[in-house]
Amino acid sequence: MHASDWKKAAALVCTGVAFFFAGTAQAAEQPELRIGVNVLPVLADPVDGARDLNQDYMAILANYAGMRAVYVSASWQENLARLQSGEIDVIANITDLPARHAFFDYGRIPMSTSKSMLYLRGGTQMFDRADRTTPLRIGVIRDQYTSPYLGMVLAAEGFPYTLSEYEDRKALAAAYAAGRIDGCSLDTAMPKSLQPAAALQADPVYFVVKKGNQELLDRLNSAASRLALARPMLYADLYDLYHINTGGEALMLDHRERQYLEEHPTLHFAAVVNERPYSYMDGNGEFAGGLRAIVDRVSADLGVTIEIVPVDSAEDAYAALADGTADVLLNSRWSPGWAITHDYKQTAPYMTSYFTEVTRRSGKPEDPMVAYWSQRLGETTLSKRFDEDHLKRYASVEDSLQAVADGHADVAYLRQDVAQYETFAGRFPGLVANGTVAFATRTAMTMPQDADPALLSALDKEIAHMGQEVANGAIAEERQKFLKNQSIGAYFYNYPQYFFFGAGIVALVIALSFWRYRRMKKRTEAHLQDIIDRDPATELHNLAWIERVGSPIVTVSKGGKDPYLAAVAVHAMRPDIIAGTYGREVLAAVCRELGRDMELAPWAVHVGTRTSSAEVFALVRAEEAVLVPALREMLRKHDAQRVGRMLVRIPLEAGVCYVGDPPMDLKTAMNNASLAAHGARPVGIFNSKLQRETLLMSRMESIQEDALARREFHVWYQPKYELKTKRCIGAEALVRWESKELGFLPPGKFIPLFEGNGFISQLDFYNLEHVMQFQREAPGKGLPVLPISVNQSRQHMREEDYIERVRKLVAEYGTTGVELELTETAFDVLGEAMRAHSIDVVESLRGMGFSIDMDDFGSGYSDLALLNQLPLDVMKIDRSLLLASEGSGRMRIVLEQMIALGHALDMHVICEGIETEEQEQMLISCGCEYGQGYLYGKPMRRADYEAFLREHA
Repeated sequence: MHASDWKKAAALVCTGVAFFFAGTAQAAEQPELRIGVNVLPVLADPVDGARDLNQDYMAILANYAGMRAVYVSASWQENLARLQSGEIDVIANITDLPARHAFFDYGRIPMSTSKSMLYLRGGTQMFDRADRTTPLRIGVIRDQYTSPYLGMVLAAEGFPYTLSEYEDRKALAAAYAAGRIDGCSLDTAMPKSLQPAAALQADPVYFVVKKGNQELLDRLNSAASRLALARPMLYADLYDLYHINTGGEALMLDHRERQYLEEHPTLHFAAVVNERPYSYMDGNGEFAGGLRAIVDRVSADLGVTIEIVPVDSAEDAYAALADGTADVLLNSRWSPGWAITHDYKQTAPYMTSYFTEVTRRSGKPEDPMVAYWSQRLGETTLSKRFDEDHLKRYASVEDSLQAVADGHADVAYLRQDVAQYETFAGRFPGLVANGTVAFATRTAMTMPQDADPALLSALDKEIAHMGQEVANGAIAEERQKFLKNQSIGAYFYNYPQYFFFGAGIVALVIALSFWRYRRMKKRTEAHLQDIIDRDPATELHNLAWIERVGSPIVTVSKGGKDPYLAAVAVHAMRPDIIAGTYGREVLAAVCRELGRDMELAPWAVHVGTRTSSAEVFALVRAEEAVLVPALREMLRKHDAQRVGRMLVRIPLEAGVCYVGDPPMDLKTAMNNASLAAHGARPVGIFNSKLQRETLLMSRMESIQEDALARREFHVWYQPKYELKTKRCIGAEALVRWESKELGFLPPGKFIPLFEGNGFISQLDFYNLEHVMQFQREAPGKGLPVLPISVNQSRQHMREEDYIERVRKLVAEYGTTGVELELTETAFDVLGEAMRAHSIDVVESLRGMGFSIDMDDFGSGYSDLALLNQLPLDVMKIDRSLLLASEGSGRMRIVLEQMIALGHALDMHVICEGIETEEQEQMLISCGCEYGQGYLYGKPMRRADYEAFLREHA
């Protein structure tokens, strides 16, 4: 060491010792440490309790240096000037650049890490922009650090860019607000109003003092050294405070990670599932427990499907990783050293588990026999606390607890929530969990060493994005669910003292309250009953009142067989939209006026309202011929409401259910009347068929998502053929639902429902992908690639991302042998603008290589202009025109001309629904070349169609 180095070291030690012994003697006269803060242009000056990680670090550092932190807020350039003039002493959060050494002296120890970030308008969604030729306009601050990785990241995303320099953050923010730049690159945080798109690099940051201010530098370096020794986890604690505990990091996947997830839309996670309520399989064979929320969150954030591979032990999980059954092990103890030794790699930990003791009620001896079930827990933790001959491994949690209960062991160590569940469940009544934390482990995800690094980094980013609260909240929710479902007996056995104490308190309260209750009952009973029976928004009677006073009338009526007693339900259509647009008081006013008017009707017995669902109910006595016209007139009278100076239409519909057809109680009749009202427009009468259909529709809608995930929808194929040669020339893809709950369902049962609720979009893409996959695999099976047509719903014409989603499928499978079938109704949408948009969509599809079929042509009014506007390849004549032509010479002429029109426009013409040889011959005589129908081939499963192709192609 040179003499100058010895002098610097000695000065630093002396300074540290002097400050250490000065301590409390100088506490009353602490000097100020004036810290320059680079304030953001749209944020207020920092105040107590509202700073950031680096400012908190400087405040703690000042404490260790025997100084009082004072913050001075200014721009970067102003702080530089103030540091040179001596108005401030130090600037925090500075990246070490050689060019700055002429102006600053840097602290010796980094205070934290700064991320160089790329912010873009729209965040990561900007990378999905189709236009990649126009350069992105990126703003930077002059004389500040710009990451060299900026160009590399944008090049990986396929975007050119230009840089624009600005004097300070204020000028940069103004340029962004004015739209002159698309984003910016900075090495410090910007306001939350900017949307992060990519993290470029991480660099250590330091505090700096004015060049030559050696005394202050030595003082702060000494304090920083002592602070690092006393609080080695300070940076991690501050990071948790400002990032993990405030919602986690923003999720920014780079191009490599997004590409990996697109190429692997389904990931298989092995999960050890023998710890309830932490991780287990429920009665339906579905993965459940606290870790279910982790899986759901990762699946939603990363946009992938995660399929769980349940295993009984960690050994089975690692075997699943080895043979490729699973890509990732979900719940593995975090231990980087162990992972390296065993040729695995692990993510960051995403949760912490606290273990507690489970013993017999008599406690445990001083030298206990320990039962455990997890091999890794025994190897890594328990083996360090107990001798090997005092450890005994069992196959499961239940077996280890049974060993303690039987006396073969004295204590078992389980996660706190698992221990609480097992001791409360009642299966081990002689065991208790003391609740004390014995030790803690951290849980991470594990994957093979040769797994793609993109998967590891994507999962790490997702864990940072989730933060600890997702796992903690999920475990707490699962614990509360379990406790809520526990029997009183289990609580009593575990906490008898609380039951006895509570029983005493309850008895005392009952004794003191009984005399008061008796005194006040008569005085308040009528008032309370009236409150219960009133709808607060309309002050009219409510549905509960009708059911209470009307039920005896219905009972008597059923005995006397009154045929005219009925329940009526009237409700506003689309109440949520009306309430959101005009306010819920508008619906209350409609219910109030309608209810009062119905009370005056001669046929009304009792009337009440339920404003929460915008409904009016009534028990009435009238025959259908009188009641229905009266209700129509009343709905017409009240279907408008004045809002200010504007008259707003409130569409109403009503349902009627006669209580004697079949005999039923009043509550059932009211529910049935509500069913009849939906879609009545304006008045519907309930019958048993409506009830069955409504229940079936509701059930199908409730299970549609699960059915798609379980692949219950199957693609069948109906052959198309050349009429003269009987040669198969292709097929139409048709969907069938083989539900494990509802049985086999033909498309007529569920397609109208799915078209109404929008689920048809997902089903269409499901079918299209299956057909494209079939065509790609056909040559490998020795099958010809004949055209297969796939129906596309009119709903796609309204979807913004429809073309992009189709384009992704085309990129994976290609379009060879795939035709898209559209109906004329797909272009009958919201006027000319949407019609033009729909035509553009079709042209885009054809540009990708798809053939376009016009389905159901001639089924009704045919817009011949479409034949001129659309690039159609196939005209598919509807079966209704074929049937009409059999008995009508005029319709046969229409059929001939329509076929001739298709040929003249250079389209293939095919007729569907051929069931007889006479129909086939008629089509041949009319010039039709192709057909489809039961005469040639019914819809068949894939394997049957492949065999059919081999014989008829």
